[in-house]
Amino acid sequence: MRMQTPDADADADADADADADADADADADAKANAKANAPPPPARSLYTVPTLANHDQLTANGVPGLFSKQAFRTAYTQYQQHIIDELNDSTAGTPFEGQDTKSLTIEFARDPTRAYGFNLASMAFNNHFFFRGLNTNPDVLSAPPSDLAIQIKRDFSSMDTLRATFLATAEAMFGPGFVWLVQTKDTELGSLRILPTYLAGSPLSGAHYRRQSHDLNTHNPDSYAAVNKVGKFGHAAQHDARPKKPLGGVDVVPLLCVNTWEHAWLHDYGVKGKAAYLRAWWDKIDWDVVRQGATISPVENRSNQFMYK
Repeated sequence: MRMQTPDADADADADADADADADADADADAKANAKANAPPPPARSLYTVPTLANHDQLTANGVPGLFSKQAFRTAYTQYQQHIIDELNDSTAGTPFEGQDTKSLTIEFARDPTRAYGFNLASMAFNNHFFFRGLNTNPDVLSAPPSDLAIQIKRDFSSMDTLRATFLATAEAMFGPGFVWLVQTKDTELGSLRILPTYLAGSPLSGAHYRRQSHDLNTHNPDSYAAVNKVGKFGHAAQHDARPKKPLGGVDVVPLLCVNTWEHAWLHDYGVKGKAAYLRAWWDKIDWDVVRQGATISPVENRSNQFMYK
């Protein structure tokens, strides 16, 4: 009988290990080649923070007469980025991924299970709408164009009355939100009105389910019984699928707004400085932007095509 020496056994084991290593290397190469040759995954459509006019100057200096550099960084750059990041995360892999926030606000307002998405989309829209309506040129004092000034006088009797009423409404809000100048669509010309929305409430037509035009901490919830359909499912839900008009039955188009959230003004104006902030904001309104959204005879496009992306 032929006996195998210990050296021969060692050589056989070494050959087996070498073969195993070669097989592992081949498998790794095959996987690497497959990964390299695989088609790229579909690109995600991500929301980004929109660039404001004069953005570089705003980043460097803030909004002269209204926001310091740090306050602008907090209220727009950082806050808007946070909202956008959360919105990207919450819509990833869903049919809503990449839709503009105006559409998302309206869509999510109709679905009580999408409350978080609504808050994100609506706040992204509202906050950008606020900043895009600011006059950021320190050398120019904006004033309403003549046709808009005529309509303001018709609906509020004077510019001073509009200012006093608007600022008083915003100062009286006990809680964060936005105050809007809106134009109704109940007549050919429409009328200008002041509309407060609390928290992330939206003034958009189609999102009236979540307008939140009252502070729910102080408002009687029973008054919403006839219009609040949240929580109805099954056969009862079919009657709620139709678009509903807002409270009072009038659709509106937002023209301008002021942000009353404390993170927007606390840094520069302090805990007692809300009124001073509001007065400073009024002087920084870009009335040309306001006019672009308004429908004034001759009748123009009143659909408010502003799309936040």
